[in-house]
Amino acid sequence: MRRVRELITAGAWMALVPLAAGAGCRRQEFVPVGGLPTQVVATVAGTPIHAADVAAQMGRAGVDARHALEELVTFEILARAAANQAPISPDPIEREAQRNVKVQRLIEREIEPRLAPNAIDDSDVRAIYERGKARFVHGRLVQVEVLCLFTGARMNVEPRARVEENGRKLQAFLSTRPTANAGDFDAIAKDPVWIDRKVSITTVWQDREHPFPPVVGRAVQSLSQPGDTTDLVGDETGYYIARYISEKPPEDISFAQAAPGIRQEMYEPWRRQRFLQLSLALAQGHDIEVFPETFPRLAQP
Repeated sequence: MRRVRELITAGAWMALVPLAAGAGCRRQEFVPVGGLPTQVVATVAGTPIHAADVAAQMGRAGVDARHALEELVTFEILARAAANQAPISPDPIEREAQRNVKVQRLIEREIEPRLAPNAIDDSDVRAIYERGKARFVHGRLVQVEVLCLFTGARMNVEPRARVEENGRKLQAFLSTRPTANAGDFDAIAKDPVWIDRKVSITTVWQDREHPFPPVVGRAVQSLSQPGDTTDLVGDETGYYIARYISEKPPEDISFAQAAPGIRQEMYEPWRRQRFLQLSLALAQGHDIEVFPETFPRLAQP
């Protein structure tokens, strides 16, 4: 092995002799820019190795010019030797490994460059921003628990009056409690008596108009600390009592400010969907047949 290495080294540097003579035997540095990047410094069976190749190998391997050239010459010799060998039929494990390598290279070459976060179209990001704009542009938001007795605009007068009466009973019941205890609303919503009276509970971030209507929004804006509770308020949609939990100050986040965060949030589901689209595009022209009746067998030991 040492003898082969010496022959390779000697052969490589014999190719440099004419160049050194033409340069007056002066020492020259190999540099990728500003020197002679296209200068041939060696050949292997007619394949040229240029000064730029040597410089690049020096940077990759962290070696001097002599060793960099030696490595390039050795690689060319081995590559040619491998190419000239008689083909050997790989065993099934080797074939599968080769297939996996080819698939991975295909993914790296054809698919991965199109799956970076910056490949998400701005119009898709903006669509999410617009659909959820209340999240980015809003006035004061108050987080509240709301006890609800829904009616709907089309409810007749008599059933609506019964719902309103149940609401007033609910307000009277809350007024008998000396303090606004955490969990009160949840306990009420689970009480069979109030369940029978169609009382339900939800927790929301409420501004002046959303998600509950303005009659609730106006009442909620008057709350300022945990436990503060509105009176019974109602409109054509129903009757409500809300209790303060916390709040967020007003915000006005532009699309440009929100886009990086939105892009990051949507990246993983977008990446999975985009990967499938690109894979299907590569599969066009290939017949694919699936036999779902065999799926149960996959679970068998």
